[in-house]
Amino acid sequence: MNISKIVVFIILSLTAFACSKNNTKYVAYYFHPTARCQSCLNLESYMKELIDTKYTSNRFQFKVVNIEEKENEHYTKDFDLQFSSVILVKFENDKQIKWNNLDSVWSYTNDKEKFFNYAEQEITDFMNN
Repeated sequence: MNISKIVVFIILSLTAFACSKNNTKYVAYYFHPTARCQSCLNLESYMKELIDTKYTSNRFQFKVVNIEEKENEHYTKDFDLQFSSVILVKFENDKQIKWNNLDSVWSYTNDKEKFFNYAEQEITDFMNN
């Protein structure tokens, strides 16, 4: 095999790998009902602030979704939601690959620093696994 063909093959392979990595996106969803308490409002505010300040690339989004709205009811089954939740979702090429419920966020809704520490660690672990 000719060395130039090997070089071209390697370059094309690396380019394809890089492109596939660039098509990886993450969404942190905050699912809630219409009526919300102060802890629910804190959770949304803290999560939005964390994403807006620590995860500023266009690969990471924060979305707030009211699960009582008809068009959003499917999320209850999609993510086995029992109550308001923060769900991290990984997408590759617009296809959902995996998700994780940050079920301990409720322990930190009255302590922003602890909330940030917990959520940041969960996001880091999720993105690296």
